[in-house]
Amino acid sequence: MAQIAGKRIIGLLLVLVLIGCYAGYELLLKPTLNGATLIDNPTCRDITVAIDQEQYVVPARSFLRITLAEGVHNISCEALGMPPQELHMELTSYGVINPSRSKYVIYNTIYTRKNLSSRFKPYAVEGREVYSLLGEPEVTNALFIPDRTLGKGNLDVAAPSLKSYQQVDQDYAYLTRIFRLGDFFEYCNQHNL
Repeated sequence: MAQIAGKRIIGLLLVLVLIGCYAGYELLLKPTLNGATLIDNPTCRDITVAIDQEQYVVPARSFLRITLAEGVHNISCEALGMPPQELHMELTSYGVINPSRSKYVIYNTIYTRKNLSSRFKPYAVEGREVYSLLGEPEVTNALFIPDRTLGKGNLDVAAPSLKSYQQVDQDYAYLTRIFRLGDFFEYCNQHNL
């Protein structure tokens, strides 16, 4: 009997430790490891965005980092003529909230020490020819643009560190990034793309 009771206590303690570890991860570690949710405002005037009836003032040509849970939220922005509507943040809550419905580009940036220019292919992005090694850049004006890199390639990361890139093979590593359309063209000019 004493052995059975001892095994049950050990089992119960193990379950409690696992629950504690999971809670610690969700509450403490996960927010620091993963990305951010940004309300972006590429316009030339300050805007106030209401999400679930909480007001967020976003300065012109800037973004505001906020915390939102995954799921469906209510959003509106009078300054931009946006009536109340649903904001769907499913699978991830990290990314860019785009109340202005401006154009953004999702692009795979490459890090390499080799000359791979012959492997890049031309693509048309908003009437301009740009080059990419890993497929066509995606242009979107969605209300929510998920950050596929969990914070390594969002708008708030100006110059990602090399360890943010995913090594594909010995020739190069890549990082999927979100750019405002104008910032994307500036990036292409700087990198001869």
